[in-house]
Amino acid sequence: MAREIILDVSELEPPQPFEEVLKQLRKLQAGEYIKMLHRKQPLPLIQLLHENGYAVSMSNSPSGLWEIIIWKMSDPVSAADCNTQFGTNIIQADVSSNR
Repeated sequence: MAREIILDVSELEPPQPFEEVLKQLRKLQAGEYIKMLHRKQPLPLIQLLHENGYAVSMSNSPSGLWEIIIWKMSDPVSAADCNTQFGTNIIQADVSSNR
């Protein structure tokens, strides 16, 4: 089972959420994924993640925060776990037209 790393950036002002998730991605180990809590959908970040081999799943929680799950597509442990847990919300389309 993959290890979840929770990153709450909901109270940070731009560009801090973007910078914090990039910092955590550099530390991400095999078998880990990030659950980022954000007050909005970070569409530019999602495009960057897709371009760099990450998968993303998003949902809006009852608290109003966006839960953004990020994992490396090439990591079999994280990919299997995240596809099972979050597969229905995986964003696969090019989001560049939504900016």
